[in-house]
Amino acid sequence: MASTLLIWKSWIVFVYAFAISAESIIIEYLTSSYISISPLLLSSTSITLAGILLLLTAIFAFKRKRTIMVLFTGSAKVIILASLSLAIGIVTWYDSITKIGASKELLVAGPLEIVIIVLLARLFLNERLKKTHYVGISLAIIGFVLALLSDTNLGSNNSVYYTTKSTTYSIGPIGIGDFEAMISAFGFALGVLFLSKLLSRYSPIEVAGTTMFVSGTLLFAMLMIEILAYGTNGVLLNGSATISFERPISITNALVILVLFSLIPFVGSLSYSTGLSRIGASLTATIGSSSIVITVFLQLIIRELGINTHLPENLLFAILGGVVGFIGIYIIHLPGYFVPITKRN
Repeated sequence: MASTLLIWKSWIVFVYAFAISAESIIIEYLTSSYISISPLLLSSTSITLAGILLLLTAIFAFKRKRTIMVLFTGSAKVIILASLSLAIGIVTWYDSITKIGASKELLVAGPLEIVIIVLLARLFLNERLKKTHYVGISLAIIGFVLALLSDTNLGSNNSVYYTTKSTTYSIGPIGIGDFEAMISAFGFALGVLFLSKLLSRYSPIEVAGTTMFVSGTLLFAMLMIEILAYGTNGVLLNGSATISFERPISITNALVILVLFSLIPFVGSLSYSTGLSRIGASLTATIGSSSIVITVFLQLIIRELGINTHLPENLLFAILGGVVGFIGIYIIHLPGYFVPITKRN
């Protein structure tokens, strides 16, 4: 009976896992030649709007207006540090997808992020590691390496799955997109270190809404700096002077797309926050990490439907890396290791 109740409570976290997969796959299309919205514009808009929606939900649905004010005023330094780390993680996550695709980004960054979180917690929070942690870390690293090797293209790659108006350069089997995925993992892991302090005093939805809003604001600041430095051409529209969806679309339609897309990180973060309060951090993080495998299978289905999508060339390595990496993450969380809100907002 208790296990059945736990399964029913866990369904909301599966919503989070599917939201992360959907977000990553849609990013791939929105930043490709189909529309060519720049990753920085897409991330700054979606994360800011998602943060605002979360804050409004916390204020009106959960009556947390007073505690949110206390959070903003009493923990400003920690919020800024956490949000800056998350902003770096978000923008490199989005940009990495434009180069290596949704599946490989999650396959590379997912296990690596958890390993970095554990190591940072050991170094700075004096968390104790057990033998099961070392086993899980080892498996997560193996999954990470297999994911890196799942694309073996050498040299430059101008059009892997459709024209992207950009060039992906590789150093051996590892390209710039892979390095961005690693930076993303480190940025989010560092953000989690700061978030753990906030989560000990405030509810997950308050922390998620606040940090997403501040992260989005920081991303907008980055966008403005790029516009001032390089102009709008190539900054707003990913190397193109016009947004196109097989044919040019209006700015109004582009704004509608950006607003609708922001609902995905909002739903994902809301379901993750709800999962933390219902079933705890360890089980929530474990179920949420299933998105690294879900994304691969969703893209396989998309490809079977005749829609172009960017999958790793060596699917055996990709699937094996995803499964091994997920098992490693699962083992890491077996002793109840606390991992708060992760990057996939």
